[in-house]
Amino acid sequence: MINSKKWVFLWLSLLILLGVGTPLQAEEPSREYQLKLAFMVNFARFITWPAEAFTAEPQVSLCVLGKNPFGSLLSGAAGKKVGVRSLKVQQLETLVDNQQCHLLFVDQAEAASLAKLLQAVSQKPVVTVSDSPGFAEAGGGIEFVIKDDKLSFIINNSRLKEKGVHTSSSLLNLAASVR
Repeated sequence: MINSKKWVFLWLSLLILLGVGTPLQAEEPSREYQLKLAFMVNFARFITWPAEAFTAEPQVSLCVLGKNPFGSLLSGAAGKKVGVRSLKVQQLETLVDNQQCHLLFVDQAEAASLAKLLQAVSQKPVVTVSDSPGFAEAGGGIEFVIKDDKLSFIINNSRLKEKGVHTSSSLLNLAASVR
């Protein structure tokens, strides 16, 4: 019998194998970033935002701040189902105060302004995600890490709870670390 943690992992793996976007083209992202995008789409399925997070529009918004390491796969993720909602994707050069993002991927190139960025979204139900080392410890929501040559993640669950964002126990069980 497969325990629930293994079942969720197998389910996520299947979704990753099925792909999250358009066919690969000449300048597509690395396999690592293909997986990171698939993980983020699945994160949205295991996270519950407060009702007031959807006042502007009913979609779950996945924003990428700075350089887009996902290439055209990012637009291919648009419209994916996230529960009863669909996924909207946006690439942002800067974070504007009235910008609505539910998941916000912060590229490593933005590390210099990380404290300012995290402060800007500190009171909003935004799940920040990055692959910058120390991101979760600095107050970010989810940090991608490589553990035993496999992609994994750290969840700063206490920070997410402060924002009114709830993470399912299934996702917490898959994390390499929960803070």
